[in-house]
Amino acid sequence: MKATSAVIVATLYLIVYVILFQTGISITILSYLFLTSPFLMIWLIFTVLKDNRKPYPELGEDEEWGYRDKPKNQSTDPNSDEKLPHLMP
Repeated sequence: MKATSAVIVATLYLIVYVILFQTGISITILSYLFLTSPFLMIWLIFTVLKDNRKPYPELGEDEEWGYRDKPKNQSTDPNSDEKLPHLMP
């Protein structure tokens, strides 16, 4: 199952729970929904973490981490003497 579908199912489950709670439905039904929600969350987490449809590039020999939102030449070392553009006066 897609991660997007799992998120939609979990969101709809929560919305149904809140609507039923506000309408004052039987406490038995609400208790059942409440007690099954942790299993839904575990399933959601597993589905999102195991979804491997988005390809990620392999790291090079000298790379430890791969960040897609930072250019490769930008230093991430806090002890580096290199001045970052957003920190320059």
